[in-house]
Amino acid sequence: MNRLVGYTRDLSGGSGTQADVDALAGAGATRVFTDIESADVRVRPGLRECLAFLEPGDVLVVPSAAALSHTVAHFLATVDALARRGVGFRSLAEPALCTGDVADPAEVFAALESLRRRLTSLQTRAGMASAASEGRRPGRPTVMTPERIAMAVELRNLGRPITHIARVLEVSANAVKRALGATAETPVSARRGDLAE
Repeated sequence: MNRLVGYTRDLSGGSGTQADVDALAGAGATRVFTDIESADVRVRPGLRECLAFLEPGDVLVVPSAAALSHTVAHFLATVDALARRGVGFRSLAEPALCTGDVADPAEVFAALESLRRRLTSLQTRAGMASAASEGRRPGRPTVMTPERIAMAVELRNLGRPITHIARVLEVSANAVKRALGATAETPVSARRGDLAE
């Protein structure tokens, strides 16, 4: 009988892997390797230990293909390397990706496309979390530099309308509105009246 060996990693942003471990054990895994959430998905000591532990005839079982890889190309290369070693692969969430099963090509393609979308979403979320931890805001950088904001505040305190300030600073009126609305130094009088211009 093939030995089932489980692997999972924290994909949920810090809620842990216990539910996955329980699911893998319920599926028959005699040993389960795990990795905690990491800023670099390529740094996974649990996966390295798991791959070294596997022997010909074993089947690597994961809760989902996203737990195994950080890209579709990496997933395909890993499963191919396992097959060359005589190790099978099984995903609880994506039966079409299991080795040894004859799946409809359309189902395999759909499963790989779903995996691509999931991995892209995970990478986006990780990037946003990393930016937030470093005090950076995701998205395009603002055109309102600290110097422009200071000048906008001064002009606003002089009673200049938003459209005039935008022309002077060579930015959009919306950029000025956002900057003045987010600037704690802007007096209340400067946020009243024609802010909606």
